[in-house]
Amino acid sequence: MISFSKHFRQIKPYDDYNVTDVPWHEAMAAGNGRLGGLESCAPVEDSIIYQNVEFVMPSEEPRHVPYEVTSQLEEARQSVINFDDTWNIHDRKRTNMYCYHPGHMVRIVLDGQLDIEKQPDIKGQPDISDYRRWTDYKTGTINTTFKADKTSVSRSTFVSRKQNVIITKIISDKAIDMSVSIDDFESMPKFGVQKNNVPAPERNMLYSRFVSGDIIGTVVHYPEYEGSELAKGGFAGVTRILTDGDMSVSSKPKDSRAYTCIDETAPVINILHAQSITLVTYIDWTDDMGEYCEFRDRVKNKDTFALLDKCINRVKCADITEEPVSLGHDNIELKLGGGYSGEFANEELLDLQKNEHDIIPQLLERLYYNGLYGMQACAGVTAPRLSGLWVGEWNLLWRSAYTMDANVNIQVSGMNSSGLYEAGVGYMWFILRQIPDWVNNAAMVYGMKDAVLIPVNTDGHRAMMVEYDINYPFQYWNAGAAWMLIPVYEFLQTYSDAAITTDDASLIKMYGKDTFDVRKDVYEPLLKKTYNFWKQIGNPEYYTDTDGNARYEKGKCSLNDGEQYLIIPSFSPENKPLGYHSAITANAAMDISAAKDVINMYIEMINNTKADGCEQAVSEAEELLRMLPDFMYDESGAVKEWSMKEYGENNAHRHISHLYPAWPALQTQHDSKLAGACRQAIINRNRENKGKDDTASHGWIHKALVEARLKNADAVYDTLNLLVHSDIFYTTLFTDHNTDRSKGVFCTDTAFGLVGIINEMLVYSDEHTIELLPAWSDKLGSGMVKGLRTRCGLTIDKLKWDVDNKKVYVSLDWDKTEGINVVCRNYEIEKIGHER
Repeated sequence: MISFSKHFRQIKPYDDYNVTDVPWHEAMAAGNGRLGGLESCAPVEDSIIYQNVEFVMPSEEPRHVPYEVTSQLEEARQSVINFDDTWNIHDRKRTNMYCYHPGHMVRIVLDGQLDIEKQPDIKGQPDISDYRRWTDYKTGTINTTFKADKTSVSRSTFVSRKQNVIITKIISDKAIDMSVSIDDFESMPKFGVQKNNVPAPERNMLYSRFVSGDIIGTVVHYPEYEGSELAKGGFAGVTRILTDGDMSVSSKPKDSRAYTCIDETAPVINILHAQSITLVTYIDWTDDMGEYCEFRDRVKNKDTFALLDKCINRVKCADITEEPVSLGHDNIELKLGGGYSGEFANEELLDLQKNEHDIIPQLLERLYYNGLYGMQACAGVTAPRLSGLWVGEWNLLWRSAYTMDANVNIQVSGMNSSGLYEAGVGYMWFILRQIPDWVNNAAMVYGMKDAVLIPVNTDGHRAMMVEYDINYPFQYWNAGAAWMLIPVYEFLQTYSDAAITTDDASLIKMYGKDTFDVRKDVYEPLLKKTYNFWKQIGNPEYYTDTDGNARYEKGKCSLNDGEQYLIIPSFSPENKPLGYHSAITANAAMDISAAKDVINMYIEMINNTKADGCEQAVSEAEELLRMLPDFMYDESGAVKEWSMKEYGENNAHRHISHLYPAWPALQTQHDSKLAGACRQAIINRNRENKGKDDTASHGWIHKALVEARLKNADAVYDTLNLLVHSDIFYTTLFTDHNTDRSKGVFCTDTAFGLVGIINEMLVYSDEHTIELLPAWSDKLGSGMVKGLRTRCGLTIDKLKWDVDNKKVYVSLDWDKTEGINVVCRNYEIEKIGHER
């Protein structure tokens, strides 16, 4: 399967883009989990923006949890219990994590033939024909082919997992001339300007460009801020050029707008009479670049930097004969029947879809493969950022952080069911890097011991609790760690026990080893710490009485029969009760669901380990379950977002955090009342949430995941149909943050979340059940899927369905058969077989 386009967008330096139409958004993407590239594929003037998932720009923002947060807990509780919505955390101003940023951008300019008629020493613009660009999803290769002045030219770019470099190969059937240079960092969109035109910290960085033999590169020193772990840090990127042509070096004057560049000229490598050109690129960062004040002199005196030497050695040693290999997701295959015949470019399919009422199967297929490809390109090192691995501008909205109150969760929703093992491993490293900060957050905010509390965002380096204020009181968002734990639990259900190994020096230093048992070293310690959070959050002074009224009794040491803890304070992202002016509340349904989920996981773990004292531990956990608040229901029968008689429901909001019991948890599967209440809650949201707030795509993707888990096939179809008819897809099939592009933010939660949705539509599973086609709409027709994984450890070798005859054929990997039920509503299971 390929994603191809007949059009391209040239990325022009210092161009002012319309926020709804950004050229780099249309670039094709490749990656190996750590490094990546965005290539415009423009034939005459191509641009490749290089990526390193760890690049963040330091700022003056503090890197520690505010000390005053500890003393504010009792104030917060008192404001909630007294329904005082005027308490504003002492007018706290939210601070932020560091912002993800791009690496250097290489510009590859193809020269035309000599203009003999006008000026024989000046080359004209080549005549371009037969243009096509595509991404090969199997190998992760970006390809471009065209004719320039009747000379056939092909380009291919891939990111090597073996060598950890980006390789671009340019081949022509006749000799061509071209030049290679590095653009000014300032020439990229939004450099130096944050939201609301606030000056950005990169205005204070320093950089230099250079040529050394066949290498062109740049070295950058980050701004120096007191308390920043990157005060002496920086990054570098180098590109080695190998060719059968002639190379020479020239220079051009520095653009006056390149104000952080310390050089007066910019180097250019010129290539003449070449038929083969290979670019090998590596980019990396360090926290030990040296003193900021010495950077200019060191560059002037041609002193070396250890980081630069590392980059140069990497590209010098690279094997340019390496060919791209399968990314490893070719075990998944999806085929849908019906629709159009023939081959269509992405933009053609999107245009056709605008004129079709129903979803075009070929488009849905290609979107599915694109999501799988993007997830694999981001796999192995960490979880996906908001923009995946890719960014082509500075100061992207929301800093392209890892956002954990929906976005990361949506992005990995199809990770385990698709069998993307490396993505699961990268997710483990993502979790392990943060746990020390999570522990500190719980200690600072709640005074807890050996517990975890996660922030809404991490920049990949730190995950301390700093992003909170009265509108977004994430310091009291209690359910986050439980949500992040679920994919780890599912990984174990899918693959059983596994050992994973890292070469990340920071992780090895943090934990004193490089090999981790997923169950013993990741899942169980995190589960214990998450359980400890819920064990410590209950305070008998704050409770609901036997009539369900919220109460406070100073000095109360235990609960009486029929009384339950208040989960106080609480925050249901990112909503507040109707008519209430504060989002700091109590008994968020998300918290209740997450707490019960974690306690049940903990009980299961204790029963399986059978360690000394396990009976007492299980008894204590079961008692804690009884003391937790229950879900409440409104007059329509919907589950309430807050289990408080005193709060009114506010459905004019895109987030559906209160539907946690349906997804990501499985609590609605065996509770028909709760399932019906969640269905009604979505109906209420759909009816009351209209307008601008309703264009944020993660709201729709989240809703579709919940609907699929609730087995509402028509509702899932309607959501997908809305998305394919919106403006959210670029011609590469990657996605914007909003269905109307109103924010102009490259965002992968829709692209990746579609995989999770389609997998959920096709197969539901738990430890003892496989349900086929639980949310598949007949409007999508017949089809076939191979390779889906289940939570009972079985693989769907092949699932084939016929909507007209209502028949299903399924072949399973029957290595584990004991106690597994296979069911299919509204279809006859024609055969349960074993296929090899």
